[in-house]
Formats: sequence, structure tokens, C-alpha cells
Amino acid sequence: MMFTKITHALLGLCLLCLCVSLQAQPQRSKSAPKSERILMVGQLQSSTTATPLSFATISVFTQKDSTLVEGALTDDAGKFSMQVPPGEYYAVVQFIGFSDKTIPDVIVKKGQKRLDLGTIALSEEAVAMDEIEVTAERSQMTLKLDRKVFNVGKDLTNAGATAADILDNVPSITVDVEGNVSLRGSQNVRILINGKPSGLVGVGDVEALRRMQGDIIDRVELITNPSARYEAEGEAGIINIILKKNQKGGLNGSISVNTGYPHNHGASYSLNYRKNDFNLFSNFGMQYRWAPGGGFTNQTFLDDNGAFELARRIDRDQDRGRLGGNIQLGVDWLLDDFNTITASTLYRASRGDNLTDITYTDLDELGNILSIDTRDNDEIEDEQNIEAALTYRRTFEEKDREFSFDFRYILDDETETADYLEQGDSFESARIERSVITEDESNVLIQADYVHPFGETMKLEGGLRAALRKINNAFNWEEQNDNGEFVVFPGFDDELEYTEDVYAAYLIGAAEFGKIGIQAGVRSEYSDITAALLETDVRNDQNYLNFFPSASISYQLTENDQLQTSYSRRISRPSFRLLLPFSNFGDRFNIYNGNPNLRPEFTDSYELGYLRYLPKGSIMAGIFYRHTTDVIERLTITQGDGTTLRTPFNLSTRDAVGIEMNLSFDLFKWWKLNGDLNFFRAITEGQAEGQDLSADTFIWTGRMNSNFKFGKKVDMQVGFNYRGPQETTQGEREAVYSLNIGMSIDILNGKGQLNISGRDVFNTRIRRSVIDLPDLQTDSEFQWRRTQGVVVAFTYRLNQDRKRRGKGKGSKQYRDQRSSGDGF
Repeated sequence: MMFTKITHALLGLCLLCLCVSLQAQPQRSKSAPKSERILMVGQLQSSTTATPLSFATISVFTQKDSTLVEGALTDDAGKFSMQVPPGEYYAVVQFIGFSDKTIPDVIVKKGQKRLDLGTIALSEEAVAMDEIEVTAERSQMTLKLDRKVFNVGKDLTNAGATAADILDNVPSITVDVEGNVSLRGSQNVRILINGKPSGLVGVGDVEALRRMQGDIIDRVELITNPSARYEAEGEAGIINIILKKNQKGGLNGSISVNTGYPHNHGASYSLNYRKNDFNLFSNFGMQYRWAPGGGFTNQTFLDDNGAFELARRIDRDQDRGRLGGNIQLGVDWLLDDFNTITASTLYRASRGDNLTDITYTDLDELGNILSIDTRDNDEIEDEQNIEAALTYRRTFEEKDREFSFDFRYILDDETETADYLEQGDSFESARIERSVITEDESNVLIQADYVHPFGETMKLEGGLRAALRKINNAFNWEEQNDNGEFVVFPGFDDELEYTEDVYAAYLIGAAEFGKIGIQAGVRSEYSDITAALLETDVRNDQNYLNFFPSASISYQLTENDQLQTSYSRRISRPSFRLLLPFSNFGDRFNIYNGNPNLRPEFTDSYELGYLRYLPKGSIMAGIFYRHTTDVIERLTITQGDGTTLRTPFNLSTRDAVGIEMNLSFDLFKWWKLNGDLNFFRAITEGQAEGQDLSADTFIWTGRMNSNFKFGKKVDMQVGFNYRGPQETTQGEREAVYSLNIGMSIDILNGKGQLNISGRDVFNTRIRRSVIDLPDLQTDSEFQWRRTQGVVVAFTYRLNQDRKRRGKGKGSKQYRDQRSSGDGF
């Protein structure tokens, strides 16, 4: 959509310049004082489909001698406005593919406040649009003032992928094999949908991204140093996922189906129907996936003197599958020229099955087998989610002045049931266990924002926000006794009630002084958080008020060079899962507990970036620094009985400094390259449980995508991702890399597209890690599920040709729009 707007704008500008040059008088009429000018407004649309005509031109001439008085371009809604002095005129409206239209007898009277020309309908020309040469398409990466935008809908390797797969192919983002998302090496990142929290991605739920179908995603925005406008949550910044939505008139959209191996089958659609003042939109996705996974862990336990005690090898084989889907329905209602209401609802449901077989082999110092035990787990997850949203948007005649109000309600219900069977040399008879975990979550978001401009170069904006969250998490773990009855494990039958209410207000001022742009603001957030165990009556209350300043300065060095520096303060509150004190006994020798005494992390983030536009691409380089206090780290602790406990602790501080580079370049018309390189150093200081957990680590990641075009109908993409080794507070994570290949073929005269993709071609996306402690040494390999696979997908476009009218992406207006800082 964005490139369509840009090309329409370029064509409109060309028409405007052309009509100026063709007029009899070479000069414009003398301008009247601004106070005497009258506001002239109107709207252009197609006479056959009532579709708004974006970036069309309207020119006003004097009736006396046809002197050009004023000209304007229509916006995305087909609306235009301009200031003209009193007089008698005629207007000419022009748009590529439509017949010119002249509006005679446009009389502007002195003293009137506003002249509305109403809705102007243009008729399409008889020339077939297919004859227009296509010379441009939307760029895969767009660089804006405060964010980087990645149009993932164009990535050929994303067919049949989940949201987690797509994010892992976005520069600066990594998704590990367990589904944890990191931005610039930090997992403390906020993930939003269309700029707001959403049940599609959950809150602190790593599985949510695996459940979300990637076919409904249009683009991903990275905001690494957010202003005070955005919530302060997330040390590393914000990942904003934008869903597909179209504003074209009539019925349009796309329908996709895919199949693949291992089992990866799905269907989705993204549809819009727009007529007059209503725009109806809907997204749907359904997917079934089943894939193997697993790995191994070698453990060596040592005594206080470093002498050998026990060796254990743990082999894990698992199969994970899920059937799920989601549907979203919504409507945009244009009440009038200035008021719009958007209402939408979302329903998501899924059922997952996790079959895991664990084999424990205990060994002596010489490698002789002491015992072999097995533990078989069968876990079923049922989840459903309902979300309702209502947004009111009010614009004004004054440019950029806007008020918006947003209400959102999210209800999530999840139940996990599991059966366990353990037997082997350590047991006289089989041990049978079962667990039930229920999680009910509700979220209410109320937000109001207002922007008020002062002239053309200054503006002030502010807003209020209330985010109310409540979770009830009931936990029950039972073991079958000799009589065949299930009895509760002591201490594992309780319910956690977690409430998190955050109230916020912000104020931002922005101004432009020639080539310099300045923005500064502050956000205040009051957090009221309670975690209570209802059965044992244990509570942890936290209440704190914090202020989060932000500032940015940009400088336009030349037409092609831009420099920007920014600062923001961020917070990362521990998720309720990190606070939950219950154990997970899926693996009885390696247990995970939360820590109800965790404190939030606070981060001061600084960034300096340089953007350079090249004749055939762009390059961006930046340096960033983050200072974080009360760093939360998950640590492994030995229990002295051959078991380990993994639990989070607050350490002291972490200082991270990094360099980031992004490059996009068109080598030839048929070969395009884009890639990124990130390098940073993180120094962590602190201790917990008597251990010195200081670490000094260097990390680098890189990606390179190569896109090839063969003729007019065949595209191919090859992508390589690499994440280098990383030292941790207790050991090391080894390097991870993967190769993805995709190809698309246009069929059915451009109405259809066939995609074939291979992800993780060599099955190398495996987590390998080492723990090196005085009393424990481990090395392990693990895959949550195998990512290697082949997917074939077919997409059919409804009233959407792949072709676009355009003039290419080398123009200044393309660069200006690409670097603009428009919000969500």
C-alpha cells in the first residue's frame, strides 16, 4: 500500500507540473494576504466504484486569463484542501487512468469561511490499465525517522510460516528454539499488534507467536528507542506487528492455502469490502502443524572439592502438534469528513498436543551404566481467546490536529492437562502422575491521545492510559498411590491471583528548525502489582511511580544524508510466569521455579544513527548503549541430590554497547541484496546464591537476503541467518545458523501466485549450550520442534493485481515519505 501511495503522489506531482507548464500564462497570480484567503475543500472518487482517488491533482485557474492560482494533491481518502483568494475561477481535476474533469464557475466570495466543492466523480478512461508499464514495487525494508519497517508480506520464505518464524527472519530480532524473542540481544521487548496489546501474541506467552499464522501479517515495525508516546515496557524497545488491511473500494483481498512437510497445512484470507462511508475487513487463519523435536543433555555432578560424583545423560524425544485458528471481523465507519469509528472483534482457539519421552541414563566415572529410567509425558493444551476493540478518531480542518480514543478488552482461557508415566531401574513399579493447570486472564485497555500543531513546524501531544490486567492461575499436581487413588503432592495445590494495573500520562513537544528536528517528552507510570497465593495466603505487593523521559534530535545533513540521536528510559516488569513459585515436573531431575520476589528492571537507552540514501539503495549505521539495573537472569542451581533447579534472580547491572548496520542495494534489475550486521558487548555484574555471576560477552549476528527475478513471473530468494556464540553468566551458548530458500511464480494472469519454500534447509537451527560451574558441568543440544521443512502455498488475489503504477524508488519524494515519522 505504501508504495502505491508514493507512486500515485509522484504521478500526481508530474501532472501538476505538467498542467502548470501547459498554461498560457507562465506565472502564477499574485498571492493575496493569508488572512484574506478562503479554505477550499472537496473529495475525489471513481464514478463506477466510489473508490477514493489518492494523490490526484486539482488545479484552480482564473476565469479571466487562465492563470494558475493554486494546486493540491488529494490524500489517502481522496480529500484535498487549499487556500485561495476571493475571485472567479474554474478547476481542473486530473488522475492517471481517468478522464480529466473541469469544474466551471467556482466562485470564492470575500468573507466566507469555507467553500466545499463536495464529492467529485471521475470516469475511467477506455485505455486498458494492463498496458501501463510496471516499474516499481514496495521496498522490503523501509527506513523511517523513529523506526524500521519490514514488509514481510514480500518474503518468499514466509509461506506457511508462523509469527515466530517470520520474526526470526527480521533483522535485529532472534527467536530461540524455545520461542523466546530477543531484540538486539535482549528478551525484554514489548510485542504489539497494530500498535496495541493483543490476545494474538499474549503477554509473556512464548507459545502465542507459534500459534499465530504468518499469512495475516503485512509488516513488522522495530522501534528500538520509543518516545514517551509509547508504553515504557520493554528494555530493548517495541516490535509492532501490522496485520493486513486494505482501503481499496469494492471487494478485494487475498485467499491462501498451503501444505508442507513435516505436517504444515493451513488456509487463510484477508478481505476488505469498502463502499461509501463503510469499510468492512476480516482476517482468518487456520493451521495444523506436527513436527518432531528433542535433544540431549550430558551432566557431570562434582562435590565441593571438584571430585566426580555422578554422570547422567538425558535423551529427549518429542512430537509437538497443534490445530488452531483465528478470525477477526471489523468495520471502519466514516461518520463525516472528520469523525471515524472503528470496531473489531477477534476470536482465537487452539488445541495442542505434546508427546515427550525422556530417558535418564546414570553412569559412573568410567562410563559404566548404573541405571536407566524413562518418563513419558502426554500434555494437552486447550486455549481460546476473545478480543473486542473500539476506536474513535477525530480530525480537524487544521492539518495534523487529531484526537483518538481507544478501548480494548481481552479475555483468555487456557487449560493444560498432563499425564506422566515413569518406570525403570530406580522404581519397583511404575509411577503415575497427572497435573492440571488453568489460566484465566483478562485485560482492559483505555487510552486517549491528542495532537495539536502550532503552525507548520511545531506540535504538542499528550495522552492518558489505563491498562488493567488480572490472571488466575490454578495449579494441581497429583500422584497415584498403591490403592490406585490420586493424592496431591504437598505444596502443589494452590492458586495464584496476579493483578497488574498501570496508569500512565505523557506529554511530548516537537519542533523543526530548518534541517533540525527536535522532540522531547516525559511519561509517568504508576504500577500497582499484587501476586497472591490464595490457599497459603502468601502475598507480594509492589507499588511504584516512575517517570520515563525521552528525547530525539534529527539533522538533515544533505538531501541524501540524515543523522539522528535519541534517548529513552524503559522498564521491564517481571511477567507473572517469572513470579510463579510452582515447579514444572515435566523433567523430574531438572526443575523450573519462578521467583515471587523479583523486582522490575530499569534501562537507560542511548542511540546514534546515520542514514544514507544511495542511487540504488540505502545504508544505515548506528551505535547504541544501554545501562540496566536489577537485571533478571535465569540461573541453574544444583540441589545436592542429582537434580538442578532453574529459577530467575535479580542481579546487579548490565552495560551493553553495540553497532548495527543495514544495507539494501539493487545490483541489477534482476538481483537485489539486503542484509544487516549487529555486534555488541554486554558486561553483567552481580551475584546470587553465593555465586559470582559476572560476565563479559561479545555477540554478533548477521543476515543476508538475495532476491532474484527471472522474467516477469518468477522470483527467487535465498536468505542466510547467523547468530554467533555468546558467553552467559554460567557458561556459553554456541553459534546458530540457518539457510532459507523460496520461489514464487505468478499464474492466472497475475491473479494467483504459487510459492515453494524451504526453511532451515540443513536442519542447523539447534540450540547448543554449555554450563560450567564448580559443582556442575553440562553440554546440551535441543530443538523445541524441527524447523527444517518444505512448504507449497497458493494465493489468489481478489481484485488485486500484483502490478503497480510507479516511477521507481530513486526520487526525492520517495525518500521523504520513506523517512517520515508517521505513527501507528
